[in-house]
Amino acid sequence: MPESSASHHYIVNLRAGLTLKQFFLVRRVESRRTKDGKRYLALMLGDKTGVVKAMVWEETLKKCPQEPAACDFVGVTGLVETFQGEPQINVTYIEPVDHIRQRGGDLQNFDPELLVLSTAYNREELWRELCELVGSHIHSPLQELVLGILKRYESQLMTWPGAESVHHAYLGGLLEHTWSVARHALRSLEVYRSLNKDLVLAGAILHDLGKIKELANPECPKRTVPGGLLGHIVLGWEMVREEARAVDFPDEDLLRELEHIIISHHGAEEFGSPVLPKTPEALLVYYLDEIDAKLHMARRHLEVDAGDGEFTVRHFFLERRLYKSPNSRLEPPARESDPAD
Repeated sequence: MPESSASHHYIVNLRAGLTLKQFFLVRRVESRRTKDGKRYLALMLGDKTGVVKAMVWEETLKKCPQEPAACDFVGVTGLVETFQGEPQINVTYIEPVDHIRQRGGDLQNFDPELLVLSTAYNREELWRELCELVGSHIHSPLQELVLGILKRYESQLMTWPGAESVHHAYLGGLLEHTWSVARHALRSLEVYRSLNKDLVLAGAILHDLGKIKELANPECPKRTVPGGLLGHIVLGWEMVREEARAVDFPDEDLLRELEHIIISHHGAEEFGSPVLPKTPEALLVYYLDEIDAKLHMARRHLEVDAGDGEFTVRHFFLERRLYKSPNSRLEPPARESDPAD
């Protein structure tokens, strides 16, 4: 018999056989049809520990009073199953929280703070460290440009996700990713001393600036119209260019090299960069961005894998199965002020 649940079971701990009756945040909704033409919903549900796939079949849809939409908080009952090595919820009932509230239903156990995925770090501390890095390690005129941009977009940069779904796709994810890439850059510059330190650090901090116009709703990331039509690379380039004009940036050549880092940081045209990285500084930022994003994907994939084998299911973007090494640590990277082992 499946185990029944009266409290919230975090997604990271879901295992096959668990019966759920709890709340989630709908991160994505897709309406599909089976081979027999029956309609069903493929959902991505979230809480503060991650996301999980869920299926709402036609028979269930017929008995639910209102269909969920993306970014709805919902009450769900269902059974956790395993599909292709990953946990998946077979939903037996689903109802948006707003609808439950309207009909006077029981919301005693509804706590939005349990359902919003967020960075594990203190965002105020990350922000302080990032600003201190700019003040201590970047020189004029790039220092003034970067600090001006950080000040102008502070509220968004403190909360925005780093992506819609691939990596750092949660509240504060953009700040965490930016902080991490900037720290990587600072350490790399101790080795590659001939590089332009100001350019590398400015590029590391501003490379994903366009995400705040590409994405909306940090609690439930989704792409904006400008994000879908132009993408964060073009949007970020425009934002840096606008700020440079506003402050009358004095060095056009230096600005151009910074813009090159931003527009080339995906490394290849097929991944969205209009040009390839063509300076050593641009190459370094591209690889550091890639390292941080892919290590984050690997860590999250290992955390949520529910299989019993020694390898995970295949990761779509990493294009491989990961080894669940007993010697690996899954914790996020330590901050400078964290105690060493």
